Amino acid sequence: MSGFARQALIVLAVVALAYLAWRVAYALLLAFGGILFALFLRGVADALARRTRLGMRVSLAAVGLVLLAGVALGALALGPQIAERFDELGRTLAQGAGEARAYLRKTQWGQALLEQQGDLLGAASRVLITAVDAVLALVLVVVAGIYLAVSPRLYAEGVVDLLPEQHRARGRDLLTSTGRALWRWVLGQFVTMAVVGMLTAAGLHLAGVPLAVPLGIVAGLLEFIPFLGPFLAAVPIVLVALTVGTQTALYAALVLLVVQQLESNLLTPLVQRRAVALPPVLILVGTIALTLLFGALGAVFAAPLLVVVMVWTKMLYMKEA
Repeated sequence: MSGFARQALIVLAVVALAYLAWRVAYALLLAFGGILFALFLRGVADALARRTRLGMRVSLAAVGLVLLAGVALGALALGPQIAERFDELGRTLAQGAGEARAYLRKTQWGQALLEQQGDLLGAASRVLITAVDAVLALVLVVVAGIYLAVSPRLYAEGVVDLLPEQHRARGRDLLTSTGRALWRWVLGQFVTMAVVGMLTAAGLHLAGVPLAVPLGIVAGLLEFIPFLGPFLAAVPIVLVALTVGTQTALYAALVLLVVQQLESNLLTPLVQRRAVALPPVLILVGTIALTLLFGALGAVFAAPLLVVVMVWTKMLYMKEA
């Protein structure tokens, strides 16, 4: 086979693999989410095992039981309050929507807008379907993360075995370095999320917003999504605050603004000194690009994917340059 034919086959193989990866991008992103969750479980369990001299499997089981118990207790303690508050919010919004429809009927453009209600109902149904898909995706990520955390070496060696024998040592080093960098990022992100959640909950409580604790938890969890997370967290917070009054909603918005200023100017620089420092412009561009390519999951996993890209670029490209 001539050199040109061999190069043409390599190019075709790369294009075919890229197309296959594009077609299964959703599954690959969920698998990546499972890896991140596995790193979190494994890191916490490893710290517990070192301090208590328990075995790794026992430590993993203990961490899993604590997380499960925390979710169950939180649902039992806060579930009825959340349901009651959002039921009140629904009634308030329904009343406001009725008043808005009455006003719109008085104008010609308002009547045209009301004729589009069917489209709005269709959008609401799509939002519901998206929420169900998100819950199923979360379940898959958790299950995959548990399996990966129990036997990480098995899956890592399986990936390494796919490489030619002369490249397996370097592939193993690449996976090890990537895992360490992702763990540092996960740990730093967990600290940021915890602090943002606590500060938000405390600020909302002082502002007189109901359900301050669960709303703080929501704000902390959505901090995982770069740039977009704070805006997504503001929606339920302001809506719940509106059930009390407009002034309370303004106070809630002020709390969110102060917390985000503290997070971006003080907390994140301190955390990144010990974690993985990602340039803000790179995060912004990467988040936009991955969101356009892969939708919501691209936005969720943009930052850790950029960590992987940085590690691989340093180890594969810069060392060869």
